[in-house]
Amino acid sequence: MKKLIWITFFSAIIIVNLLAMAADYFGGVYIAIPYRLVMILAITLIGTIFGGAWVLMRTAEQEQPHPGTTQSGQPGPSSDDRQR
Repeated sequence: MKKLIWITFFSAIIIVNLLAMAADYFGGVYIAIPYRLVMILAITLIGTIFGGAWVLMRTAEQEQPHPGTTQSGQPGPSSDDRQR
């Protein structure tokens, strides 16, 4: 999970800075550093949430059921039913 966070963080840094440079070059709009940091942290947080969900789903698909009996959640016959 730590590796996923770092990959997302560095990818966000690269993407945000490239987009900021393109906005400055083509549009003449300068994006200040605090706004860049907010975008980087937002992309990291969102990417980490979705990446973590993906890891959990992949792990859940690999789970194997435990051998033995399981309860189906249906109530069994009560002692009154057995006496009749």
